[in-house]
Amino acid sequence: MPDSPTTPVLAAVERQRKRLWAHCYRMTGRRADADDLSQEAIARAIERAGELVDPTHAEAWLFRIATTVCLDHLRHEARIERVTDLVDPVAFDDVAAPPASPEEATILRDDVRFALVAALQRLAPKPRATVLLHDVCGLPLVDVADAVASNPNAVKAMLHRARATLARVRRQTTIDVPVDRTVVELLAHALESRSVEALRALLADDVWGVVDGGGIVRVAAKPTFGARALVRRFDNLSRRVPVPVACRVVRLNGEPAVLVTVPSAGHAVFASVHVETRDGRVVAMRVVRDPVKLAPLEEHIQ
Repeated sequence: MPDSPTTPVLAAVERQRKRLWAHCYRMTGRRADADDLSQEAIARAIERAGELVDPTHAEAWLFRIATTVCLDHLRHEARIERVTDLVDPVAFDDVAAPPASPEEATILRDDVRFALVAALQRLAPKPRATVLLHDVCGLPLVDVADAVASNPNAVKAMLHRARATLARVRRQTTIDVPVDRTVVELLAHALESRSVEALRALLADDVWGVVDGGGIVRVAAKPTFGARALVRRFDNLSRRVPVPVACRVVRLNGEPAVLVTVPSAGHAVFASVHVETRDGRVVAMRVVRDPVKLAPLEEHIQ
């Protein structure tokens, strides 16, 4: 008796469920969106299982459906983007191994690093989907073109522009993959002790940083460039918020990050700090202060 048309689709779903969620997260930058859209993609794939021509391509077909679902969602979403907007930090540990060469460091197969997902959101939805389908999912140009309703030549040009935009948005591309845990631990100590000197010693001269308050917490409206300016902002914040904080190193987006809590408020989460490192120094710092994005991280303080 021949297999049901849904058999290869269901098998692909079981193999790729976590990667499908990560794909939707990279597309949207939002935990809740990834939950909803990955489930919608699975339901749509099962419903349309009879349309799958080649069962050996079930996984690629599944990711194409997920991409369409995400593009439809982004097309109808009215999101006000701020220069300081970051993405939801997530406790998701499946990150690809370090690349074999620096040229491969831009984006990896199972990459959910915070800096990368945040940078992807600066691409328009179609170029974002093109990069993810081709560079992460490994789909050939013809399949990517079909997924984004374009043609292979246009997709090739779109890929070139998208990669250049990613490099420009990230500013620092020669970085440790994954981040240097020792540097993150030293940073946690510097932040907890409020040591300006210890922080300055960890920062590269060309470091840059951004803080996301989600429009709820008052933060700088633009990124900060240079070690001197970043240290000055840290010193000013320490003066404005004199209550003691506790800092611990946790795993977020597959890499070590600093979770800052306030002991006097029952260890409520104050911030998550995500850095990129190179040669024993911090070269980029992204700080989430948005209480909505931070709320799901409360589990890390139990």
